Amino acid sequence: MNFNDGQQHTGRPGLFSTILVVISVLAVYPVAGSLLTMLVIGDVTLDEGFRWLSAPLVPKMLAAQGIGQILVLALPVLWLVSRFSGDGLFGRATLGWLGIGRRGGVRPALMAGAGMLLLQPALYSIVELQLLLLPYLGSVGKKLMQDQARLDQLLRKLAGGVSNEGIILSALVLVVTPAICEELFFRGYIQKSLALNLSPRRAVLFTGIVFAMFHLEWFNFAPLALLGWYIGYIYQRSDNLLAPAVAHGMNNLAALILMKTGVDSGVPSDATSGTLLSLPWWWALVAVTMFLFSLLIRSFPERPALQDADNPMPRGHR
Repeated sequence: MNFNDGQQHTGRPGLFSTILVVISVLAVYPVAGSLLTMLVIGDVTLDEGFRWLSAPLVPKMLAAQGIGQILVLALPVLWLVSRFSGDGLFGRATLGWLGIGRRGGVRPALMAGAGMLLLQPALYSIVELQLLLLPYLGSVGKKLMQDQARLDQLLRKLAGGVSNEGIILSALVLVVTPAICEELFFRGYIQKSLALNLSPRRAVLFTGIVFAMFHLEWFNFAPLALLGWYIGYIYQRSDNLLAPAVAHGMNNLAALILMKTGVDSGVPSDATSGTLLSLPWWWALVAVTMFLFSLLIRSFPERPALQDADNPMPRGHR
């Protein structure tokens, strides 16, 4: 990872401060989300199954979610980086440090999005395998399935708008906003800060785990960690935030389309779970897409400007 070419910087985040930021955001984000939800729903009682989430409340909930990501993730990152970049919140040096606005980002972004689409069958298979295995974990597995069922129900209601305005709003909040705000925080700030203090590989590994923990979906921890590692890898290679943002958005868009079309298995207790896993053609599809994914990863472009002078890590630690 390197600083923006030709810019002067007053400092960089230390390891302790980076870890402190991670802990703070993991603690504050759920609280901020709860407060915004309370402001939106007023005196409505939170009962099982989110039956309180009526159609008029959906746009308000979506707006609250989008505002929460901007306030807790995006703006703090811009402020933190501006402190040691010597520039304003949206100054060239601040954005450049995060990997925004660099040239040559279109090709990596397109390849990153294509790679995310190729990963979808494998990720879906992991989720379906979990659905089959969780009942054998007893009460723990049952609790994970119930929590995921509640989350799926909430997401389906948030994504359920059929009007043009509802579709646009759900796409903005569930696809675009997370792709920008979460990538600013996880890849732009956390991963880059860790790469400057540890090593790029350790930064990708740690950030992917934090990315999975942040979503509070223990049922989907493994798929989320894999997503985080893939997105982190392409950011390490490209040093351009457009690539991980497009990959993240493509994953969210695929999930939104599946929710709206009803193709996904939905609730973990669904009796149809695991049906695809019994079909030979499905595993052939997984094998083909993973092979194509491996070819894409091998040919993924690396930014030429990644020089030793820009990266404080010794060559042996890359």
